Amino acid sequence: DIPVACAAGKVEGKVILDLCKEEDNYGEADMPVAIAPLTDEILLLQMDGHLTYDEFEKALDLAIKGCHIVSDMQKKALLKKYEEVLEVE
Repeated sequence: DIPVACAAGKVEGKVILDLCKEEDNYGEADMPVAIAPLTDEILLLQMDGHLTYDEFEKALDLAIKGCHIVSDMQKKALLKKYEEVLEVE
């Protein structure tokens, strides 16, 4: 299992995924989350700013879904790289 991380946050009252620099600096909250994708075990959870309980739940769910998207992309990139290496040999 390859650990993967993603961040969610709150900007202008909306919970969003993958904050840009300005949103991170001037938003109301940001919450990086790292997981082990096979088990959904949370490896890192940090929050700066303020979220209601419902916003926290939404941000956590969004960050975990984002982590799974990134994990799928990582797996595809690694498989492609090593398939190319095997083809050359």
